Amino acid sequence: MERTSLKYLKWGMVFAFLNIYIGTLNLLPDFAGMLLFYASIQSHDRQTQSEQRLKPLFLVLAADYFLHWIWNFENHLESLLMLIIYIYAIYVLLGEVAGRIREHQPDSAKQISFIRGWTILLQLAAFLISPYENETVNIVIAIVMIIMLIVLIVIIWGIPWEEFR
Repeated sequence: MERTSLKYLKWGMVFAFLNIYIGTLNLLPDFAGMLLFYASIQSHDRQTQSEQRLKPLFLVLAADYFLHWIWNFENHLESLLMLIIYIYAIYVLLGEVAGRIREHQPDSAKQISFIRGWTILLQLAAFLISPYENETVNIVIAIVMIIMLIVLIVIIWGIPWEEFR
């Protein structure tokens, strides 16, 4: 069961963090990533209390991302609320992943913990700075975020399923 959970987590990260577009169509929709995160938690043999709390949040995020995928609209209050839910859910999920591998892969667990903290700070900085339209700072934040997310994906893809408990 844990092998399936890790597989869902890995593919969820690809769908949630990478965007490939053909025209305006996102080939790796975020809602699929949220559903894969949900499936990852659901397929665990032993779910923690934190994971139980995350499951409905990932369903809410999946529904919201699906609506935005089929119908492009903007609502700033809804965007802020979904950003807060997303940041919380990803932060807790990555903490659970780090906790599950800490015994067998302490270095990878430390790297995940480091990256999750800085990724959240960068997302908050991007959200707070973006209204000021400082392109240089926005570009630097975006580049650092992309690098950190790629490193995070590489670390998660490097976890052997036997060590994901």
